[in-house]
Amino acid sequence: SLQRHHPLRASVTPFITFFNMLLRTSHQRIDSPRGSRSRAPLLVLAAKGKGGDKKGGSKKGVSALAGLMKKKQEAEEAKASVAQPGSERASPEQYRDPEVRGLLFALATSYFQATKKYLVDGVDLEQLPDALFNANFVLLSHDRFLEGVTDPVFTYANKAALELWDTDWDTLIGMPSRKSALDDPEVQKDRQALLDKAAATRAGVITGYDGWRVSVAGKKFKIKDVTLFNILDFGGDKIGQAAVFDKYELEDGTEVQVKGGAWEAPQVELPPTEADVAAAATAVEEQAAAVRQLKEAQGLTNQDPEVQAAVAELKARKERLERLRHMQEEALAAAESAFEGADSS
Repeated sequence: SLQRHHPLRASVTPFITFFNMLLRTSHQRIDSPRGSRSRAPLLVLAAKGKGGDKKGGSKKGVSALAGLMKKKQEAEEAKASVAQPGSERASPEQYRDPEVRGLLFALATSYFQATKKYLVDGVDLEQLPDALFNANFVLLSHDRFLEGVTDPVFTYANKAALELWDTDWDTLIGMPSRKSALDDPEVQKDRQALLDKAAATRAGVITGYDGWRVSVAGKKFKIKDVTLFNILDFGGDKIGQAAVFDKYELEDGTEVQVKGGAWEAPQVELPPTEADVAAAATAVEEQAAAVRQLKEAQGLTNQDPEVQAAVAELKARKERLERLRHMQEEALAAAESAFEGADSS
């Protein structure tokens, strides 16, 4: 279960800076992991300042993935078979696991910080596991940088990744990530150089990489235009690396575009930002002043049509303000509930 001060967890208070890297008010779907640079208004939630461990401190027990790895490894050791075509690659319980959800939040925010682009569009924290698992791009991560890790293992793979590597969740999660490439000195050297370059890069991101890989069943393919980035926790410490791409090439030279699952982001009304609430409050004050002006400066009464119309507008603006505040409170409660549920898991 998630540790109380786990670096992939943050407690949320004032409603306006927390989902910064996850949500946009635009409902346009992204067809590529490289996303959009639109400056559409962001829905943001503020996180509390960190307490607990200081940046750069010990990482003993730092990852909720430790427990995840243990559970998955037990299943992997007893299972050596490759998933057959058409079989279930992963269950919702696996890719919606609270520990996985925490990793995905850190992954999504790290991707945005590194690229200023979005992995998925118009989803909230609750929808994030399904959106990323069924996305129309390959997404993988491993646990490099964690204390004691000398041979990084996979910590996440979405449906497109599991299909490309011709395997399932129990087989891939916990498998050394070096096994995703051919057991050839030159291939492994090229792969390691890529990982080391990203680790040493200040921005923590490498783009445009192409390289040959091999599925669990032995099928060779070249991944193309890959973006590799470091995954950071809320303290800014590195806890892993992830790769994302949306096309690959077969041995015969055929280029294949990655296709995602059937999941579609539901159309939802996004909670308001602090700016939205402030603007609504200002509108109420301005309309109240207009009503006073009609009565005090012009001597009109509540029986006059002009005053009645102005009062009706004031009432409508007050109702809108209350509705926005209520939506904001509900969103904050939902965010807090999501992390409380992860904490108690």
